Amino acid sequence: MIGSIAWKNVWRNKKRSLVVIVAVTLGIIAGVLLIGIMEGWTKQRLHNAVNNEVSHIQIHNNEYIKNEEINLTVRNTDEIIRGLDSLREISGWVKRTKIIAMANTAWANTGVIIYGVDAEKEKRVTEIYKEIVPEGGRYLDNQSPGDILISDKTAELLKLKQYIVSDSTMEELRKEKVPGTVLIKLEALKDKRFRSPKDFREALQQEFNRKELDRYGLLITEKALDYRIRSKVQITISDKEGTPIQGIFRVCGIYKTTNSGFDQTTVFVKDKELANLYGGDEILTHEISILLNDIDDAGIVREKLSRISGDNSVMTWKELAPDAAMMNDFMILYYFIFIGIIMLALAFGIINTMLMAILERTKELGMLMAIGMNHKRIFKMIMLETIFLTVVGAVAGILSGWAITEALGKTGIHFSSWGEGFEAIGFAARVYPVVTPGFFVFTTIMVIATAIISSIWPARKALKLNPVEALRTE
Repeated sequence: MIGSIAWKNVWRNKKRSLVVIVAVTLGIIAGVLLIGIMEGWTKQRLHNAVNNEVSHIQIHNNEYIKNEEINLTVRNTDEIIRGLDSLREISGWVKRTKIIAMANTAWANTGVIIYGVDAEKEKRVTEIYKEIVPEGGRYLDNQSPGDILISDKTAELLKLKQYIVSDSTMEELRKEKVPGTVLIKLEALKDKRFRSPKDFREALQQEFNRKELDRYGLLITEKALDYRIRSKVQITISDKEGTPIQGIFRVCGIYKTTNSGFDQTTVFVKDKELANLYGGDEILTHEISILLNDIDDAGIVREKLSRISGDNSVMTWKELAPDAAMMNDFMILYYFIFIGIIMLALAFGIINTMLMAILERTKELGMLMAIGMNHKRIFKMIMLETIFLTVVGAVAGILSGWAITEALGKTGIHFSSWGEGFEAIGFAARVYPVVTPGFFVFTTIMVIATAIISSIWPARKALKLNPVEALRTE
């Protein structure tokens, strides 16, 4: 009966109740979206860190971690490989040669870390082969000699990434429904070669106004992009004696991940060809990278491998990618911070609304006390009113937030203005929000707790009323 009365009391002043419900709804929607974006970024960063950069576990020579010299290779590799093949938790593993080098073209040079890999085995551990950009060539092929796979960022540094407005570019822009007035202005740049994004951007700024650039600048840049596939890249490394050695490779493909810092320094060649370059009798193994079936098994597998690794260092993804590990481990803390702030703000609005309701119903509450309703029932009624008011808004907010997040999870949110900055620290410019069932359970508990806490002050205010004085209130 008390519950029925409390529900009816919520709707006695519909406008005031709806204001609170809408406030709670909007607050929950904001919280769901914010957490969805954080959760999406965290999952994307973790996926990219594991599947493109560090895998789940890596094995190195202990000294190699401190000083990446060419002669500091993994020890006891045969015994380690036998151990790897016997573990059911492992999905795949690959040996790599890893050498610091200088890359040169006819136009520029940059420092890189060159990985010598078995192209087919590498596919079992990393997803770099899936990150080849459109019109960016192909992945390494064990059958093609002299190939090197570089990133979009490295191509830019080596001036192998250029922008040309050609006839085909103009045709593609027409298909994209770019207005003729824009295409006419673009004719001034036709067949000119720009070797950096900055130069091309400055040229566009001279021809177009701000509105045209905001609307069509990104599309024009994308269509004008051209990679100099099959260009020669000279790689310079040092052998075990420190003598510089040079070799020529041709670019077979361009890849691009969400971490421009990783991309800038990482290039891939075939391990046998890198061995031929440094003149070794065998392929050097500086790193063994291991992918697991389940990320939660990383600690267990590390303990097993540590027993057979000898003087080598066995490190999990948490040590190799501490930024991704920190975000993943602290996700529950983000829940408390963001939802806590929203709930705190909503609590003041709820308390204010309930205090106003009690002030308006002073005479009514006095009458209820006078005819025998005890303090316990009064307290329960006020608490239920607060809970009903909050939960209605919370349910609407959770359902709306879930629907919006599901839609955005398919299309993604592109932070184009800050994309370069995000990618510099390893985060994707396009994020796909994700909300887990656990978050909805957490939010429901927080909403109910907020409603109960918010009801205490108004309920105590009601209990302090003197029935006689309350009945005299007009």
